[in-house]
Order: sequence, then C-alpha cells, then structure tokens
Amino acid sequence: MQTQVTCPQCGTPYTAEVHQVVDAQRTPELKQQLLNGRLNMAICPNCGYGGQMSTILLFHDAEYEKFIVHVPPQLNLDEMRREQMIGQLTRQAMDNLPPEARRAYMLQPQTILNMQTFMENVLETEGITKEMIERQRKQSELLATLARADSDVADHLIRERMGEIDEAFFAMLQSYLDAASQMQDNKQFVQLTNLRYKLMTQTPTGKRIEQQQMALHALNRDAKKAGGLSPQMLLDHILKNLGEQDIVDAIVETAQQAITYDFFSLLTAEIEKREKSGEKDTAVQLTNLRDDLLELQNTLREQSRQVINAAMQTLQAVLEAPDKEAALAAHADKIDDAFMYVLQAQVASAQEQGDNALVQALVEIQSLIMAQIEQQMPPHIQFLNQLVRAESLEQQQQMLDENEHLLSPDMLTMMDQVIEQAGKSGDAGLNGRLQDIKKMLQARMG
Repeated sequence: MQTQVTCPQCGTPYTAEVHQVVDAQRTPELKQQLLNGRLNMAICPNCGYGGQMSTILLFHDAEYEKFIVHVPPQLNLDEMRREQMIGQLTRQAMDNLPPEARRAYMLQPQTILNMQTFMENVLETEGITKEMIERQRKQSELLATLARADSDVADHLIRERMGEIDEAFFAMLQSYLDAASQMQDNKQFVQLTNLRYKLMTQTPTGKRIEQQQMALHALNRDAKKAGGLSPQMLLDHILKNLGEQDIVDAIVETAQQAITYDFFSLLTAEIEKREKSGEKDTAVQLTNLRDDLLELQNTLREQSRQVINAAMQTLQAVLEAPDKEAALAAHADKIDDAFMYVLQAQVASAQEQGDNALVQALVEIQSLIMAQIEQQMPPHIQFLNQLVRAESLEQQQQMLDENEHLLSPDMLTMMDQVIEQAGKSGDAGLNGRLQDIKKMLQARMG
C-alpha cells in the first residue's frame, strides 16, 4: 500500500510504498528485499534522505509452515489494537491464497517483538543457521571497523581476519554502498569505495570478484561493439572462461537474453566437436552446462506462467466486481508490472476481436489505476500532469492562475528532468508540450 511521508530532513511530503505481508512463495521479490534490508525503505525524492519505515510485518513461508508477525515496540500499540492489526494481516494473507492452500497454523501467527529474532526465523527458511547468523554479525562488525580504520589498522585486520572476507562480506559491503548512495552520504560512500578497492586487491575473494568483473566488462564491450549480444558471442566468452565456474555463472546470469534456441544449437555442435577431437573433459563440462541451462529455462518459464496466471485471475476478479475502484483497492498489492502487462495485452486482444464492451471495461480499469497513482504523487507532479493534459492554452493559463503557490525553482528543475526523460523516449509530441509549459512557467516566475 502507499503511505504519505514527510521528510524529517527537508520537510518534503512524498509517497512511499509500504508492504505489511511477505509471502515467500507469492512475493519472493519482497522476501529478497526483506533479507537485503531494503523492504519498506523510504527515500526522499528532494534531498535523498531516507530510512526504513517502522510497520507491523507478517511473513509466511508455506514450505516451512512459518507464519510470524513482527510488531515493532516503537509503534506503542496497546494489546487490543495489536491483536486487531494482527487479525487484519492474517485475513489479508489467507485471502490471497487459494482455499486449498490455507492451513490451520495460519490461524495462530507467532508474534515476535524483537526484529533480530524475527529475521533469524526468516533466515531459517533460507537454510541459514544461528551459527551462520553469528558469522554474519561478526562480518558486519568487521565491516564497520574497517570502514572507520586508518590504512595500517585496516591492513592488519584484513590479514588477521581474511577468512571472514568472503562473497557474503562483499555483498554486505555493496548493500552499504547502495544505501550510502541513495542517502547521498558522500563521506560514507567514499570511505566504503576505498575499502572495496583495498579488499579487491588484497583478498582472494576480492581478486576472484575482480576477475568476474573483467570478464563481464569484456563481454559488454564486445556486445556494444557488435551492436548487440549474439548467441555465438556468448558461447565464445563461455569457452574463454570455461575453467572458471564462477565467471561462467556470472556471464550466463548477465546474458539471459542470448540463451536462445540458436545458442543451444551452437552449444550442442561445440560439444560434438570436442568429443570428436578427444577433448572429453571439456565436452563433459559443456554438456553439464547445457543441462543446467535447460533446467533453468524450464524453471523460468514455469515461474513466468504462474505470474501471468495470477495476474489474469486478479484482472478477472476486478472485471467481475460491481465496484471496480473498490476491487482495485482490495487487490492493491497485486497491481504490479505483470498485472499491467496482462491488462494491456487484454485491451489489444479485445480491440482485435471488436469486443467494445470489454475494451471499455478494461480502459476504465486502466484509467482508475492511473488516477490512483496520480493521487499518490506529490502536488507539483499532479499539477504538471494536469497541465500536460489540458486541452487549450487558455485552460493552462487558468490552471496556472489557480495554482501559483506551486510555482517554484524546484518545479523548473523537475521540468528539466521530465523533459530529459521525454527526449530519451523519443516522444516528440510530449517533449514539445513540456517545452511550451516550461516557457510558460519561466514567464510566470520572471
């Protein structure tokens, strides 16, 4: 759901996304955000200041029959209000599941007040033990110490605790870098960047990661030079790094769009060629790679099918509802990119078939969604959208007269950003309207 936030640093009001139910099977992307510490982060669009919003949170993993609720003590909820909110989230989580997936354990969620204990429960579903969590805690402390230490102390700590500086440590460092960048904490960002460079050159894991990055850079460079990544180019880069499984995995993950039927044909031909030339070890490596990729493709196709089917069910529920606006509000957590893709596809299909009644209903849903999105935008962005949609110059002038309090240098800065985006999209008509509106604003503001 959306919530209105006021930045404590600059006072700017803005809208942020808040999630209160995380289902490991239905919304794996939210679980990943939770694990990365990025769930319910609010970043001010004006000054970049941000932090994690405090809210009640329900986590469900059907595979482990784990149904837990974290209630932050800082919310200061009395027992009655706490039980009401837990009951609401429990119903929401169960309503989102088909009847056959609902279980008795969901009727009594475990309430956890301590966030660390809550996260330990979530991490257990990832196969992460308390010992692993303790290791991560020590790594976090080491990272914080290294970020503050001078060069000599840092060198000593790196040598002494080399075994703790693994892939997980670098992932943690990257998340800290991302957070510093989002919050525009330049001092912290520079410190962490320098630390990352030191670790990349002084640790075995860092050197291995650097090799991966160099291989990916070479792949991207060649693809850019050729005007795109082809199946043959992907195979060439895999063969070049075949002895380094980490690098091959990174290349494959980056180049999913080139893993096509042609790629598998080329890979099969390469396997046959190596077998004929007596390079049995290489042929086995390539065969294993082909098997793994085929399995991955099948998994991705099945996941995509499930996502599209779920979006279709949501759209059908909204179409059949007597009050579409209320239905959209009830399914707000399911109105995502997949839903919008299905909605647009259904509009096109209905237009092709000449089903005007269905087209009208689908377009109404589109309009309601866009209206809801706009209502959640800051006032100056809503105003800009209204100016763009105005049908005449006179109407725009009247709107400017009625909304002079929104005119400011910040709005001109925002106009420049929007114009730049419109230029990249190639929409000449929109770009022209935006340029005209900017001139009107400049004239009004002197």
